Amino acid sequence: MQESPTGFDLKKLQAWSGIVFFVFVVLHLINTWLGALGPEVYNGVQQLLRVIYQFPPIEALVLAAGLVHIIVGLVRIKIEPKRELTLRARMHRYAGLFLALVIAGHVTAVRGPSMFLDIYPGFHGLAFSVDAVPMYFFPYYFLLAVAGFYHGLNGFSIAMSRVGGRFRISNHRIASFTAIAAVLSLATLLALAGTWHDLGNVYDNDFARLALEIIGESAP
Repeated sequence: MQESPTGFDLKKLQAWSGIVFFVFVVLHLINTWLGALGPEVYNGVQQLLRVIYQFPPIEALVLAAGLVHIIVGLVRIKIEPKRELTLRARMHRYAGLFLALVIAGHVTAVRGPSMFLDIYPGFHGLAFSVDAVPMYFFPYYFLLAVAGFYHGLNGFSIAMSRVGGRFRISNHRIASFTAIAAVLSLATLLALAGTWHDLGNVYDNDFARLALEIIGESAP
């Protein structure tokens, strides 16, 4: 077992923090994928889930778990001996590093306005971002969803073995499930782009107005 100088089992600490955060990721991704069915479904499910994961003790637990997971992962990369990684392990690490790089900005952009200004992005807020800067947000949201799913599912498989469970997903199933996640994510992005539903004016919402005010732009 890999222990820190203070005696903590880093692998188990990373496993438990990952399991806690994975529960949130699953709920978040389900809500995201249901966005392909339209704004009403997405916003309705989000309002229901918000009662759970924005309940202060639960939100604090999720945020703490995510922070611990990232820190421990980076520490392990630093202190553990370098070894040849399998393709699956490399993809897991790359996905994790990408998520670690963008998670603070994502949380700030999505949770900040709702926490301090009672402004929630909702479906139309996300649709606004895709319409305003499609070359950035389309690939960004796609990579965020797919990387989050792959790292979460593969990590859950690893974590369960470290905490005494028996749960191992084969390479074939990991690849298949991730491909399905990619298709669902693409379907939602197309919905956000107005492909499946009439979204009206995606600039006519509080989140869009706040974003435009921050960057000093006006709605087209």
